Amino acid sequence: MSEHKLTILYGTETGNCRGLAQKVAAKAQKNGLEADVFDLAAYSVDQLAAVDNPVLVIISTWDEGAPPPKARKFCADLLSQTPDLSGLSYTVLALGDTEYEQFCECGRQIDARLEELGASCCLERTELGADFMVSYIGWSKKFWKRMAEVYGVAK
Repeated sequence: MSEHKLTILYGTETGNCRGLAQKVAAKAQKNGLEADVFDLAAYSVDQLAAVDNPVLVIISTWDEGAPPPKARKFCADLLSQTPDLSGLSYTVLALGDTEYEQFCECGRQIDARLEELGASCCLERTELGADFMVSYIGWSKKFWKRMAEVYGVAK
């Protein structure tokens, strides 16, 4: 596993997840990590299966539990394919609107499916609502603390 690299995948419709992915990437670079950022609209399950470094998935839930429209193909492929992800270490940051019954359902499904496929969760899934920037700060502190513990990067 590459200890000096972080792969950040995001699925977004409004741009919020892309913005958070860029924030994490900037912090990663300050911590001496190379950060690759990919939009799930143009990313495949085969690419994910080839990753040998920690992965952060930042994804929103659209309407009643659906992935963002641009990330639907990736999510459908992840749920239907069976790649061996036993070497993958990941965490999921899910965004949603608490007004919906299926709050953060897409992030929950991705988290569960990655685990089913053998990936190891290095930090429990975090779910953020409409006030996500306030909650993001607390999540970011936990995330970088965990990266420091597991991978030896700065906080």
